[in-house]
Amino acid sequence: MTVEVAMDEAQVLATADIVVVGAGIAGLCTAWELRQRGFGVVLVDQRFPAYGASGRNPGALWLQTRRTGFELALARAGKQKYSQYLDVLGDVFDYREDGGLFFFETEDQGRVMEAYVDDRREAGLDIEMVSREQAAKLSPILPETAIGAAFCTEDAQIDSLNFVPAMESACVRAGVHFFRNTAVLSTLREGDQVRGVRTVRGEVLASGVVWATGAWATTLRAEGIRLPVETARVGQLMMQPVESHPSPLLHGPRGVHGSGALTDLPAYDADTFAAALGGGATDDGYDDTILLNRGGSLYIGHSVDGRKSLNPHISLAATKAMVDVGLERYARYAEFGVTGLWAGLSSETPDGLPVVDRTDGTFVNVGHAWGVASGPICGQIMAEIIAGEASEFAAGLSSERISLHHIED
Repeated sequence: MTVEVAMDEAQVLATADIVVVGAGIAGLCTAWELRQRGFGVVLVDQRFPAYGASGRNPGALWLQTRRTGFELALARAGKQKYSQYLDVLGDVFDYREDGGLFFFETEDQGRVMEAYVDDRREAGLDIEMVSREQAAKLSPILPETAIGAAFCTEDAQIDSLNFVPAMESACVRAGVHFFRNTAVLSTLREGDQVRGVRTVRGEVLASGVVWATGAWATTLRAEGIRLPVETARVGQLMMQPVESHPSPLLHGPRGVHGSGALTDLPAYDADTFAAALGGGATDDGYDDTILLNRGGSLYIGHSVDGRKSLNPHISLAATKAMVDVGLERYARYAEFGVTGLWAGLSSETPDGLPVVDRTDGTFVNVGHAWGVASGPICGQIMAEIIAGEASEFAAGLSSERISLHHIED
């Protein structure tokens, strides 16, 4: 089942068994998994790999913040997938398991965090409350404002900017034919049958189409594919190297967007964990995360705004929120340089889980609000669905699942 690239027909760019649209983490991993099952695969992207959110994030693999049950199980499987990719790619994407510290800054927050730790233990996670002194020994970047923390040994981190090109190279070596700067215009159909896609460079003929288009999944409505997926702009500030020692992932209390395991608790109070993003802007959300990469660069963020928009440019309000938080917590770094200030277009669903399914004759792998963890395992799940294999997670990611539409209604 090899890919054939047509040279004598200008309108036909390539033929394959499956064409995957989108070269982020989800799309690349889908292409890889399909190729391992013997499918001929063409991968196309409107720009280049990791143009969207896959290339604009610090690579956090949070387990402790995932909801008990299906969500946590999926995140665990996603983390395990990176262990497999270490064997495939080698140690080229800085995978490390230094754990995660969820710190708090007030006694009221601390009482909620105690309930959080109890809940996380019941979910089977290795987690404990630690004092400020203990947390400071674990992390050189613990803010002075922190008075204690929950420490989970199972949280991990990758460098997604290294993982994506390594995955691209592995796909190409495996025989995936990749076209950059090749925007898809429409699906090709004959009656009820899908036969490929029409791109700006010509047609790609295939018996199956996988949409792994990230935030651009909202444009699938033009194809008659309506999914409850909403876009958001996720902002991040990156500084030059500030520390030479490694650190666990850090999560703070000034915005817990995406921390369902915390926000679902009866003890949770939104006012106690008020988001940092404000200043007259629409307060869409903030996820108070602080990370170091292996080179010691500090990531502060991340803002969540710009909903229902494909505008990729970070807002002034989001920039101010991250700068203000950074200056308050890290006065000692005030003279260090800011080397990156950017936003990635992300997407999410009402229940916080991706959609991986067959719909309207095509396949979708979209809605990855925490795609660093969910992308690789959902590539496997997508391939299992296409190949007709048994899949542990497919039913829970169906486009018809009750939680997706019940919450939406």
